[in-house]
Parts: sequence; structure tokens; C-alpha cells
Amino acid sequence: MSVPYAEAAKGAVKRLLHATAPRWTTAVMSARARAYSQRVARSWGCETLNRKLIDRFGAVVQEGPFAGLVLTPMTFAEHLAPFLLGVYESELDRAWEIVSSGTYPQIVDIGAKFGYYAVGFAKHYPDADVVAFDPDWWARAAMREMALANGVRNVRVKALCERSWLERDLNESALIISDCEGYEATLFDAPVVGALKSATLMIETHDCFTPGVTDTLRARFVGTHSIHLFRDADGRRRSTRPLDFLSDDELRLAEAEVRPEQFWLFCIPHAGPNARLQELAMTTFDSRRAGPRA
Repeated sequence: MSVPYAEAAKGAVKRLLHATAPRWTTAVMSARARAYSQRVARSWGCETLNRKLIDRFGAVVQEGPFAGLVLTPMTFAEHLAPFLLGVYESELDRAWEIVSSGTYPQIVDIGAKFGYYAVGFAKHYPDADVVAFDPDWWARAAMREMALANGVRNVRVKALCERSWLERDLNESALIISDCEGYEATLFDAPVVGALKSATLMIETHDCFTPGVTDTLRARFVGTHSIHLFRDADGRRRSTRPLDFLSDDELRLAEAEVRPEQFWLFCIPHAGPNARLQELAMTTFDSRRAGPRA
């Protein structure tokens, strides 16, 4: 079988499986992708690096918006250093500062992985209903472990988030965090946008998987939200912790997040109580001059 024919056949099988058994197919593919990323992390030497950092600092996020969050044993299989040091996705620090001034009866984390954001926000908003979705069984088990270790009781763990859930179960003035590897183009389609008009959203977009998705989603939300575009080149923070006990290679790895060029859409609603965050966003971004591109 020729390579082009084999690839075409593989693609056809994937499309058929998605069409006939979408939940099962998404769960299997998510678990396979996670297992692969963990194997890569081991090949990079992340197990040794994780052990060194935990021995020195403990398994607790050191700084940043989620400082004090306890990282549990299941998470040690990941490239944990950026999380533990508190520099993970630190491009978003200014956005989280604004988000933390809002009021949310419900927080929805789509593609929650081991619960860094879900459990972190559950601690900050103990009265909120936090719903964390991930189709990977390992991620769901890790989230439950994280919630237990951090003493939060307001996290509900679910598998695949679908449009019907957003239309049926999303509360007014919710906070939505989305990192779902290209599925955002399907999940946040035009018909469902009306159900999100009072929601505050942070959507990680994956043009590498779904070309043009960033611009597509901006066009869908422009009528209901003020949109701020972040990218991974926008001012990542360095750890302030002493790391001289690491080798040069370990030091580079400790703060590295290996990924293609990344964008986030921070969408502040025009309607509802969190519309007031628009003024705070303008003040925050303007005063620091290095704000995201709109």
C-alpha cells in the first residue's frame, strides 16, 4: 500500500469512527495523545527534573496566579516544571488578574487535563459550581486526585463537553476556559454563541489543527464580547526561584513549553455583571503598554 493511499485510508477510518462513535473515538484519541506526550516528557528527562524540583520546593505551585496549588502524584508523569514554578502560560497573567475581579456562579473548564485551572479556580471561587471536562480517563482521575489534595469540593468532573450541554446547562455569567485541541471550532459554533452572551471566555485556539479558527471565532463573538488576542510571544514571565542546582539543559527545560505558535481569545461580555471587566481590561492593558493585540 502506498503512503498517500495509507494516509487517505487512515483519515477515512478516523472520520467514520468520529461519525459513528464520537465519544468513544474522542476518548481513545485523547488518551493516546496524552500517553504519547508523557513518553516524550520521559525521553526529555522530565522525571529527573520533576524529582529535583519537588525535592527542593515541594509539590506546590511556587508563584503566579495559582501559587499554593498542590500538585499530586499523578501529575508527576507530565512535564511538570512550568506548572510547579508557576510560569505555565504566564502570557495570560494580566488576563487572569482581570478575570479574578469577576463574579461567576459557574466555571467551566473544557479540556481540563489534570485540573490546574479547574482546581485553581475552585480554590479562588469556593461557592462556584466548577465543571471540568476531559475525554481522557487519566485526566479525569488526575483531576479528582487534585481536587481531593487541595480540599475543594466544588469540582464536578465530566468527559466530553458538547454544544447541547452549553445550550442546556450553562449558567448566566459563567466563566469558560477552553483548551480542546481544535474542537473549539465545532463547540463554539454560530448557533451556540447566543447562549454564551453573558459568559466570560478564555479560548485557546489551535490554527495548527483547524486552520483559520482564531479568526473564525473572533468573527462569531465580536457582536457580543470585547475580544483581546493573546499570543505566546507576549511577555512570558521567568521564574524568580533560585534554580542554580539544575544543569544548563534542565534549566532550559524547566521553563520551556514546547508547542506551535499559540493564541488565546479573551472574550469579555457586553451583557451581565461581568461587562464591567471591559473597563478594567482597558485600564490594565493601556497602563502596561505591552497589551495584547485586539
